[in-house]
Amino acid sequence: MGRDQLLERITALEGRVDELEQEKEELKQENRQLREENKRLRAKLRWYEGPHTPPSKDQSDQEESSSSGEDEDDEQPRTDGGTPGRKPGHDPEWRPAPDPDEEIEVTCDCCPECGEAFDESAGVSPRLVEELPDPQPPEVTQYNRHHYECHSCGTETVASHPDCPDEGQFGVNVIAQAALSRYDHRLPYRKISDRFEQLHGLDLSAASTWHATERAARAGRCEYEQIRRQIQQADVVHIDETGIKRDGEQAWIWTFTTEKHTLYAVRESRGSDVPKEVLGEDFAGTVVCDGWTAYPAFSSNLQRCWAHILREAEDAADKQAEGEPIYRALKQLFVALQTRLESDLTVRERSELQRVARRELESLIERSVPDGPVATLLGKIEGGLDHWLTFVGEPAVSPTNNAAENALREPVVLRKLIGTLRNDRGMFVHETLLSLLATCRQQGRNPYEEFKRIARNNEMIPRAQAVPAVASSG
Repeated sequence: MGRDQLLERITALEGRVDELEQEKEELKQENRQLREENKRLRAKLRWYEGPHTPPSKDQSDQEESSSSGEDEDDEQPRTDGGTPGRKPGHDPEWRPAPDPDEEIEVTCDCCPECGEAFDESAGVSPRLVEELPDPQPPEVTQYNRHHYECHSCGTETVASHPDCPDEGQFGVNVIAQAALSRYDHRLPYRKISDRFEQLHGLDLSAASTWHATERAARAGRCEYEQIRRQIQQADVVHIDETGIKRDGEQAWIWTFTTEKHTLYAVRESRGSDVPKEVLGEDFAGTVVCDGWTAYPAFSSNLQRCWAHILREAEDAADKQAEGEPIYRALKQLFVALQTRLESDLTVRERSELQRVARRELESLIERSVPDGPVATLLGKIEGGLDHWLTFVGEPAVSPTNNAAENALREPVVLRKLIGTLRNDRGMFVHETLLSLLATCRQQGRNPYEEFKRIARNNEMIPRAQAVPAVASSG
């Protein structure tokens, strides 16, 4: 290669280097712009989906993973209890055909085309049709209640009938339908009134539907207290709370849920006095909860929710690079514990697994990180160190508080519809009927039949004793 050719080659290479340098700078600038855009979008997303957003609201990730067709879910810790519905590949399940109440022979005498008369049927094609009867008008019954006076002691007695309420002019079906229309179908009282008028021709004002609903709550208050006694005796109770307005002022609706019972309590306090009031100061079971300070002030036997801490760890990793290995370690520990607990471990093996997992958490706490979200996260892990691994030693305890969060969904929806509760009577009705309805569904009972049974109960609480004292703000 001659000298001139070598110089040309060097010049060409130098030109190429300059082009690559320019391209590199352009890519670096584009990368900086994308990072800024990504940071801005993440900040905007945090306005809507913070670390305390429950899994049920995180729809975008679920839709993306389900549409991608990849097995990415296997790498993620399951904290939402799975997804509803039949999985792909399973055969459909049809509703069983009902037995007919009546059979009608549908025949034809002649051919609709040419008019030729038919001799006999060539076959039968049965078709089952389910139809609702036309709405029935209301039945008006006059109960002539006889009065008696005892000649021995002078006691006056008024005869009672199971279908004749102690007060008001509406029967048990009206009371049950009004209560369910409000708390199961989420209708405003004006629309409940319209529904009675449209379906049954019953002239019922919005105020009357409210009073019917209140009567259902007062009739069911004894059963509400029975639910509370059942929960007080439970080994494991999931507790959560969310805000609600009372006459425009801040209040809280608490949920206490077990496998078979759910109880709601509307209080002006968010402190530990509410669990003490509902569960009793001598409650001996395990409380599954989030990190709110009221719970350790109430009990030392806690299971902190892993779904919350994993979301907070992921949020901290998005905000600070030091959080990424901590989030990854927490996630791997949670998945490993769930996998290990799927086998039938002895008490000794559970105790050893709990000890090893605690050492893993302690090693995370000992990491040196700068001040910021990650330091706050490690502080929360350290503050709940005695409560993260209760589920390892106690098989009946869940590692997440999803049961309580699911129980709060219905009150949250109602909160968006009604805005605020007006007074103590509204709080009383709200917590009572929500508790009865949720417990009915947990136990597989028909809510309408149960509400009719409750409304038929003659042991109604007098109005003066119905509304409990509301706990003051703590």
